[in-house]
Amino acid sequence: MTRVLLIDDHSLFLDGLELLLKRTGTYEVAGKINDPLKAIDFLNTNSVDLVLADIQMPGIDGLDLLKRILSRFPQVKVVMISMHEEDEFVQEIMSSGGCGFLPKSMDSARMVEELDKIRDGARIFPKGTRKTTQSQHFSERELEILRLLAKGKNSYEIAEELFITLNTVKTHRRNMLRKLKASNTSQLLKIGFDNNLI
Repeated sequence: MTRVLLIDDHSLFLDGLELLLKRTGTYEVAGKINDPLKAIDFLNTNSVDLVLADIQMPGIDGLDLLKRILSRFPQVKVVMISMHEEDEFVQEIMSSGGCGFLPKSMDSARMVEELDKIRDGARIFPKGTRKTTQSQHFSERELEILRLLAKGKNSYEIAEELFITLNTVKTHRRNMLRKLKASNTSQLLKIGFDNNLI
């Protein structure tokens, strides 16, 4: 049996994924965590072969979590999942040592097939990315900041909530303005709404 740790801040998704894996008869769900900050503590006291984690979660960026896990538990296979498929962070997952990237839009049978391949030593990443809108050029962190801006938070509040520096927030904001050719935050938010990013 392959022991799996599931990490996602949406409990409903965790429950569905647990049910899917249990039905295979080859995966055992060692734990379900909706607070990524508790992942390292769990791995310190539990034997796990595979970690399946969302990229966009409160408290810690999924990519940061990936790096933390692999620095402490290099033998664990880590697969990232997300609603988004931007090439920008797919490349980062690959370079950070992740074993795969699976979109949440993938059907259940296909997801199990891909996990089987990863379990057997393969690395699974999309061969191409969608290019339907400007949103595909945004990283998970940028999308997270954009949504917090839409909630009326300023750069100081965003930095505090995401546990990143003020300069990092300002850099992401400048990058988003440049990518969408927006002249100010109001225009940035309008384009964000128009592209269903918020």
